[in-house]
Amino acid sequence: MDEGATFGNEAVLWEGYAAWSQFIWLYMVVAIMMVRVALLVRSAMPGWGSWLVGAITLLTTAATLRRWGRYVVTSRRVVLRNGWTGHDIQSIECREIREVSIKQGPLADLMGIGTVVIQSRQDDAVIQFRGVLDPEDVKQRIQAALARRPA
Repeated sequence: MDEGATFGNEAVLWEGYAAWSQFIWLYMVVAIMMVRVALLVRSAMPGWGSWLVGAITLLTTAATLRRWGRYVVTSRRVVLRNGWTGHDIQSIECREIREVSIKQGPLADLMGIGTVVIQSRQDDAVIQFRGVLDPEDVKQRIQAALARRPA
């Protein structure tokens, strides 16, 4: 993430994706599946190949989901962008932001991740940056962009 980068004619203040730990539950399921594969191979029973394919499919799904949403904070707006196609899914101009808050459960707090919620003034639009590392830092960067906006 290059803080000096540009996003069109806007300076990028922060950008990121969901943290790997956002998908910890998928990794736990994969670990259980891999234990099953090991037990089937060790006991020379058939079917281990299907379990292995399933585990690999779940890992691929986690990687795909992680990169699906690219979160960008620029000097002018906050953007949820499709990480695969590069198209904007949703954006809110800084002058239209009403509130920035953090949602964080106990497990997410323990892992250092959270959801940054950005609410619009006008149309009640909401953008959620889910599973970001250090959500307090992201919130502060957005608030710094809001402080810099022209009145």
